[in-house]
Amino acid sequence: MYSRILKLARPFWPQIGGGMISSIINVLSGGIAIWFAASFVSTLFGATPQVVESVALNSDWSNINEYLKWVTYHFITGGDRVAALRAVVLVVLVSYLIKSLTYYTTWVLNGWVQVRVIRNLRNMIFDHFLHQPLAFYNTRRTGDMISLAMNDVMQVNNALTTTFRPLIIEPLNIIVYISLLFVIQWKLALISLLVAPVTGFFIVKISQSLRRKAKRTQVQLGEVTSRMTETFSGIRIVKAFNAEPVESKRFHAETQKLLKLMFRQIRLQGVNLPITEMLGVTMAVSLLYYGGLQVLQYHTITSEDFMRFIALLFALFQPIRNLANVNVPIQTGIAAGERIFGMLDVKSDIRDLPDAIALPPFVSKIEYQDVHFQYAQSTIPAVTEINLTINKGEVVALVGASGAGKTTVADLLPRFYDVSSGSITIDGLDIRHVTRFSLRAQLGIVSQETILFNDSIHNNIAYGMEKSRLEVIEAAKLAHAHQFIEEMDDGYESVIGERGTRLSGGQRQRLAIARALLKNPAILILDEATSALDTESERLVQQAIDRLMKNRTAIVIAHRLTTILN
Repeated sequence: MYSRILKLARPFWPQIGGGMISSIINVLSGGIAIWFAASFVSTLFGATPQVVESVALNSDWSNINEYLKWVTYHFITGGDRVAALRAVVLVVLVSYLIKSLTYYTTWVLNGWVQVRVIRNLRNMIFDHFLHQPLAFYNTRRTGDMISLAMNDVMQVNNALTTTFRPLIIEPLNIIVYISLLFVIQWKLALISLLVAPVTGFFIVKISQSLRRKAKRTQVQLGEVTSRMTETFSGIRIVKAFNAEPVESKRFHAETQKLLKLMFRQIRLQGVNLPITEMLGVTMAVSLLYYGGLQVLQYHTITSEDFMRFIALLFALFQPIRNLANVNVPIQTGIAAGERIFGMLDVKSDIRDLPDAIALPPFVSKIEYQDVHFQYAQSTIPAVTEINLTINKGEVVALVGASGAGKTTVADLLPRFYDVSSGSITIDGLDIRHVTRFSLRAQLGIVSQETILFNDSIHNNIAYGMEKSRLEVIEAAKLAHAHQFIEEMDDGYESVIGERGTRLSGGQRQRLAIARALLKNPAILILDEATSALDTESERLVQQAIDRLMKNRTAIVIAHRLTTILN
């Protein structure tokens, strides 16, 4: 998952590189401060420098410890003890000032990259959903898709926020501190690393369990979001049937499942840090005892070296602890990332062929040739053996009961679905061999279910088109919508609410018809387009549609024959 996130971050490599350089400076300044801190203690309590003569670094670096001590002594013992004290304090102060400045720089640069990666990831998910065929939506719940784009991406964001800096700086800190430990006394350093495999074993086991639980939690969170979305979408029916207690009970049941999953995750998270910390303390106490014996009894290490060793060892605990802390958000982020990229890997069944061409302007006829179609989740065909020729300028009516396949036949023309067998051609061109954009550009659709957006009336009528106000008004007049629009407080700039809830059913339908009229398509699909209108409005709109369909091609869908008779 992180490798794919890094691909998203690739365009921002200058900022990432700047963050890395800043991180390296941050780590080195911290190491210098700790190294000089031991000299501060020695100077303060009157220890006599043990290395005063010039030391040259061997080619194999075998005397690196003596060389570094000589550099330190050379810097701090240029004057009396008070001057040496001032020098040590100055080095520590400047080191931590640099450390603080580089910390801020790293934080800002990493954050700059992070928010853009998350924005691009969320945009990728939305665009991926947007370009999927209708069959994709038939098998997925809206709430789960929203949860994926919002909640799962937020989990990835939390993981990046918590881990981006630690995963860069803390490994560098650990490398620097361990290197200095080996410089001082390699035997003690080896002993201190013996606990690493044991700690790693526990972390791996906990991580695997955390990831499984985090994935279950994200799935259940999608269920909760779906339940809420479905309930509020159908709130009119909920209230009409006094079903508030029923929906409340269902929602509470889903949140109870989520609670149990989250608490299991919390209990496991609580184990992570104590185990790591206890193993670290056990190692530290053992080293204190063993190292103390080396100083007091065996004299294999100087007291000053041992102080440096202990200071570096305890400094090492913090980055290790920080890395242990990021394990939880890492596993949660990985679980969310697996869901996200699993969805992004779903390929659309309906896409343009590599050699697809733009559909030329419609001039002759539409042909359905032995068309069969079956929905993916169905065991029986929706339509079979459809053979139909629609010449330019003809109006073809599809009449029948609900479920007869009328809308399915119409939906195959704009390639909302692809035929299971057979073909559909326009002027002899198979619609699968032309681009979807050019195909749909020649189609106008008014469906039984009116879809409007929480935007102005002007933008709803001109949806997806660059049209002037005069053109929008003309279309509204043809659809007999201009009068009620003008009566609204803000006229064409009136915002009509989600799905057009501030309008009546007839008003919504007339706006949808105005939208189709404005597009002025070569081919019209009218799916019960006048079903939501009263008798007078239906008569007026039918007149406008008749004018529009003159010398044009139209497919009209209705339940009853009387609906399509003039």
